[in-house]
Amino acid sequence: MRGDQRGITFAELLVVITLLLIFGGVAASSTFGLIEAYRLRVAVWEFVGDLRLARQRAVSTQVRHRICLFGCSISIPGAAYILEREGNPLDPTSWSPDVARTDLAEGVVITTNVAGGKITFNTKGEPSGSLGSTSTLANGSGIYQVTVASTGRVRVCRGTC
Repeated sequence: MRGDQRGITFAELLVVITLLLIFGGVAASSTFGLIEAYRLRVAVWEFVGDLRLARQRAVSTQVRHRICLFGCSISIPGAAYILEREGNPLDPTSWSPDVARTDLAEGVVITTNVAGGKITFNTKGEPSGSLGSTSTLANGSGIYQVTVASTGRVRVCRGTC
């Protein structure tokens, strides 16, 4: 009757559990990388959307608008930015907050080549300075560059442009 018994041994059970843990660990580590890459893409497209919003508002309201990364009209955390509008055209230092973006994904860092950390759009939708600007958003999963051409066109490149 010993040959008719069905079931698995303890050793077989341990082998199956070990294999499941190994496959689960591999899947979890790749999932964390995907989540970090997703967070970066979301931050990039929010930033691009806000640049386009600043440009559109500058044209439609005939008031200069800007994306401010540091030295803004209100205090913002390190990895954040704010969309501001010009308060008084006769006073170039008068800016008011419009939209604050303080909910960037954890670990995402924004840098820009624009002096003063402010990308300003005039009433024609053109950025200040004749060369445009380049901003970089990065985290552990990669880098994206966002360029604003002298015409105001916003472009995104994975890696560098």
